[in-house]
Amino acid sequence: MRVSPTLELAESVERARRSGREAYSFSTPTFESLNPELLSRIQFRTTLTGAKGSDDLRAAARAALFGKWALTGHECALAGGAKAAIFSILRSMTSPGGKVLIVSPHWPSYEDLAIAAGLVPAFFETSLEQGYSIERSRLRQALDQSGAKALICSNPGNPTGRILTRRELESLCAEASNSGASLLLDESFSRIVFNPGKWADSVCEAGTNLFIVNSFSKNFHLQGLRLGAFLAPAEHMPAVAAMHQTVLSSAPSPSQDIALGILDSEDAARTGYAEQRRLVLDFLTSRGWRHLATEGSFYVFPKVGATDEIRARLENRGVMTLPGSVFGLPYAEHLRICFGKPVSEIEAILRLTRHALA
Repeated sequence: MRVSPTLELAESVERARRSGREAYSFSTPTFESLNPELLSRIQFRTTLTGAKGSDDLRAAARAALFGKWALTGHECALAGGAKAAIFSILRSMTSPGGKVLIVSPHWPSYEDLAIAAGLVPAFFETSLEQGYSIERSRLRQALDQSGAKALICSNPGNPTGRILTRRELESLCAEASNSGASLLLDESFSRIVFNPGKWADSVCEAGTNLFIVNSFSKNFHLQGLRLGAFLAPAEHMPAVAAMHQTVLSSAPSPSQDIALGILDSEDAARTGYAEQRRLVLDFLTSRGWRHLATEGSFYVFPKVGATDEIRARLENRGVMTLPGSVFGLPYAEHLRICFGKPVSEIEAILRLTRHALA
């Protein structure tokens, strides 16, 4: 298994700072610490909960993270992070050696999780030139040719920042069902959207092949708690919950209690990134770097051309980035840019970037 590219980047930034250099990551988020006063008021347990998590947090998570979905035949459960949820779904719903079709560009962990589950990743590639859209006949062909029994797609897109249309979701649901494949939607940025109308409409009529994963990490700045949630068809929930229980017993109970306390507080309000988004998109436009304006998440995925040269010049100024090839080999000319940071940090990064590319 490879080292996580995003964690490796964070370690590179820390090493540079320990050596006395000014250093930033322009590809991963920077979250401020939670309100210490709030944390001091939360009482948490150190005993295990049931395999699916506490009833109170499951109900709160369903409302806060999956509120737009009217899936009466699905149950909500908690997991030790979105990664644990994805692994448990893939491992319980797909036979070892089977194929997983991943819509690309994609979060690199999808590949790693598929391999860890004994599966073989294949890729359905989309392009900036086509607005990262999903064309139904091409998707059908990819499913047929790969023989995939699972299909993974992020919505909003990581790293594209694009929200899927209702028509695209209907195509994903229908074509996966026709192929006998499970559809796994990763909605880990469901509360960070800049086109609320499109997001509210980004649903489909779903059957027993649809699984939806979400995360407290990105939406509520709780990365260290390792806490996720997912919806699964009721008939499949026992198998998925048993797989998660085999790996982790249950989501950490202190994390569950802290998350519930935050959901019940004013700290659960959506974090605004409008100004950070504007600063970054204006910069990309000024550089002439082609990109899709972010509709959801705090990422944008511009096509910059000579990526190796640009990254080297940025790193010389203390700005570290992830190359587009991390998110799929055809995207080597792209960079993932993250504006999930305080405005002051975005301004510092842009200042250094302008000097590096002058």
